[in-house]
Amino acid sequence: MPVPVVLLLSLATAISPPTCRPAATTDARAVIERAVGALGLPSVGTSVRTASVTDVTNMAYQSDRMYPPYLWAAKDMRLAMDWSTGVHRAEQGAAPNAVAFISDSARRAAVSPRRAVVMPRRQASLLDERAMDPWAVLADWRSAPDARVVEECLYRDYWRIVLGRGTPDGAERLYVDPKTGVPTKLERRESHYLWGDVNAEFLWSIWTPVKGSRALAPQFAFRLVDGETDEQRVMSKYAMVARDSAGVLAIPADAVPTPALVSSNPDTVRVTANTFLLVTRAYTNVVSLQRDTVFVLDAQIDAERAARDSAWIGKLFPGRHPVVLVVTDLAWPHIAGVRYWVAQGATVVSHPASRTFLERVIRRKWTLQPDVLEQRRAKARFVFRPVNESLSLAGGAVQLRPIDGAGSEGALMAYLPGERFLYAGDYIQPGGPDSFSATYAREVGASVRRAGFTPERFAAMHLPLSEWSALSRFTGLP
Repeated sequence: MPVPVVLLLSLATAISPPTCRPAATTDARAVIERAVGALGLPSVGTSVRTASVTDVTNMAYQSDRMYPPYLWAAKDMRLAMDWSTGVHRAEQGAAPNAVAFISDSARRAAVSPRRAVVMPRRQASLLDERAMDPWAVLADWRSAPDARVVEECLYRDYWRIVLGRGTPDGAERLYVDPKTGVPTKLERRESHYLWGDVNAEFLWSIWTPVKGSRALAPQFAFRLVDGETDEQRVMSKYAMVARDSAGVLAIPADAVPTPALVSSNPDTVRVTANTFLLVTRAYTNVVSLQRDTVFVLDAQIDAERAARDSAWIGKLFPGRHPVVLVVTDLAWPHIAGVRYWVAQGATVVSHPASRTFLERVIRRKWTLQPDVLEQRRAKARFVFRPVNESLSLAGGAVQLRPIDGAGSEGALMAYLPGERFLYAGDYIQPGGPDSFSATYAREVGASVRRAGFTPERFAAMHLPLSEWSALSRFTGLP
């Protein structure tokens, strides 16, 4: 008799293997030493491993779409790894402008001909070279006093032993294949300015011999963030060389700590009595009181910048006012303050294509360091208004239009007809008439003409208050 489909599904669910289970061993030190031996590291002595690297990094944070394929950037580097001391160097550029990132199990520094600066071990804006290199990872784990066996987990079709340890930056997990002893990946949670925290995985693949030794190293390495490939690397020309021919492999004694980043208060630039630019070295946005509502045109960088903008709004426009946040495009540094304004009860206005991504940003739970939205999650509401072909707000005092050129799909511009002022978001830039930003500027000009706007002045995220007649300086057109 045929088995009902529902029963088949129930049986399949019942017999599907768990993703993790208790480990057969509890000896973390033995697992690490086996991994060291599996890669042949005892054979390298005091020689230094060198390699050439081509690195491709996704630029999801400023892509033309917030889904794959993302824009990407590539660079070539030279690596050196001293297994006996645990020192790792990644160098890029050519003399006299070469920069090397040198690290050991405790410190990391950027070394250039001008100076040496000790940096945080992890920085969101810089890649973690040690995590991309399993030799450096094992160098760190072999000296970890708290390494322990956590469990076994099914990863890439096979069961792996999972080790755990703590670091000053948070917990890490190392997956090791019990069949061969070869390390498979490093996994950890990392802080992130937009997503709060992300799951970062460093995966190594295609093990290749290292010339001059019996050691193995991966030909490919990957960094995945929340399951998406964020960085991919190919390594070639592996060789073992004498330490004195491998270049500098120590953090210089005169290295100084990285200066603490101090966020500055925005400066105000008056456009009219009710409209101001809020300007920092990195970004300019706009606040304007129209009727009884404060309009915030973009919320860049982070919640701290948004809070500083909010303080200025309180000074410029005293009293209680509803707030409307206009998001002109989705590059991550442009929207990292959105969660702050949603927590304050602001209505968000943007292109219809932005809605799904903004909803993801708002829904995301910040677990490592809950932000103000996370703290107000129970009461906060995401109120969204789309700008389709056009949107008029505050009785026509604020006019929003999609730019909708070939390079500006999904982006908005804002026009205040009473002030004859146009805010172009990110889409007029100082690149000049021979750069891609000239296309952006031309698309803004075309959109202004289609809308029948007649601005006298304009500003953008990276431009000061300017006369509209100066647009040709950016477009390269008369």
